[in-house]
Amino acid sequence: MTPEPLDVAIIGAGTAGLSARSEVAKVTDSYRVFDPGPYGTTCARSACMPSKAFIQSAHDFHRRHAFGLLGIVGGESLDVDSKRVLAETRRVRDGLVDGVIEGMRAWRESNLVPHQAVFEAKGVLRAGQARFQPRATVIATGSRPRIPKDWHDKLGDRLLTSDDLFELPELPQRLAIIGLGPVGLELGQAFARLGVQVTGFDPSPSIGGVADPDLQSRLREALAAEMTIIMDQAEPVHVDQTGIRMRWNEGETEVDYVLAAMGRVPNLDRLGLDVLGVDLGETGRPDLPEDRLDLPGTRLYFAGDSGPGPALLHEASDEGRIAGYFAARAEDAVFRRRTPLRLVFCDPQIAHAGESWDTLEARADGVAIGEATFDRSGRTRLQRGQGGVIRIYAEKATGRLLGAAIVAPEAEHLAHLLAYAVSRDDGLKNLLRMPSYHPTHEEVLRRALRATLRNCDVDVGELEAIRCKDAPVDCDNGQP
Repeated sequence: MTPEPLDVAIIGAGTAGLSARSEVAKVTDSYRVFDPGPYGTTCARSACMPSKAFIQSAHDFHRRHAFGLLGIVGGESLDVDSKRVLAETRRVRDGLVDGVIEGMRAWRESNLVPHQAVFEAKGVLRAGQARFQPRATVIATGSRPRIPKDWHDKLGDRLLTSDDLFELPELPQRLAIIGLGPVGLELGQAFARLGVQVTGFDPSPSIGGVADPDLQSRLREALAAEMTIIMDQAEPVHVDQTGIRMRWNEGETEVDYVLAAMGRVPNLDRLGLDVLGVDLGETGRPDLPEDRLDLPGTRLYFAGDSGPGPALLHEASDEGRIAGYFAARAEDAVFRRRTPLRLVFCDPQIAHAGESWDTLEARADGVAIGEATFDRSGRTRLQRGQGGVIRIYAEKATGRLLGAAIVAPEAEHLAHLLAYAVSRDDGLKNLLRMPSYHPTHEEVLRRALRATLRNCDVDVGELEAIRCKDAPVDCDNGQP
């Protein structure tokens, strides 16, 4: 059977694949999207959105501890109906998934192939009984949770991942989390705040993706009050009806379930890319040139979790659209990424904007660092919340903002502001000219900017220095 010719094949109907389709469809109708389902994107089905719905329930319930300070009585009698918490999480999730599927309605019948696509010789794609010959192919097959090979056999249905976690009928009493990156921290704290006894394991000195050691200690201190954190690897050594015995170098504990949050593996190993001579290497991804999505010498474009960028929704959306744009034109997908922006929705939140400490440490002599705490700021006092720290990184010789790291309440808003400033190559003096409303967390940002500027080789005029001082009603550090 002669393969059906296509301008573009898109393998995967997740965030990156759907974004690619939207660009390809502007140029040609000679395309197909290959995906056996389920549909609805990983973000909507099991990652960003349902986890945030679950976290919201946990944070709202935890807020009862501040009720007494606010003059609100009766908070101690509140309780968690864990079945309803999980059911509500699924309800929100299902609504989001339905919205994504509804958005596919206009083209699904004509352009969706509901089968897994596999490469054959000469770039032919086989999907079910059909074969296609695309001129260009966008590969956006997403990823799956990383799990040690024998854990499925050992743990059975007591092994959880973010893909199936919210299908639990009710919350467990005891939970081990293996891996304390963003997913492990967010979910671990949420479970703990809903009354689950949580033990988190991670041998890395940098949990939550926080590279700055000054912030790492602050983060661990905040989280240790709610969940047990063990800096070691753990293995399930015994499973029976009473639970799972987890063992590490210095001890063991019993839990009801194990949540694997050890990162994700790209779904590229099942596509037959080796037939085309594509080497996936140790990372499971092709080695692409920096700021490029297509493999040189081919018209294979990799986007989302299949691509070279960070596994973040806004990056996947960008990569998908860019890959689709260039694939439809059979051109190299060379582009410039946005300013890095990463958030973790634990409490306190973790945020990174621009360059992070692990990329700056090698040239530390040329970097000025300043910080300020949220501990006694006016906004923190009024909210009866916990504090935090913001660290600003700038080019010492010029005062140009390079990046920032934050462990603090509502850090997401400051991080967006700072990412925008980095993208504009703003200097600290320009940022200090912004008005700062009282009482807000932006006042703490201004203190951090001042502290960083003092460590730069930049002159500050007397009038400028006066205008960026704090008002006398909210000085928490006594600094001029």
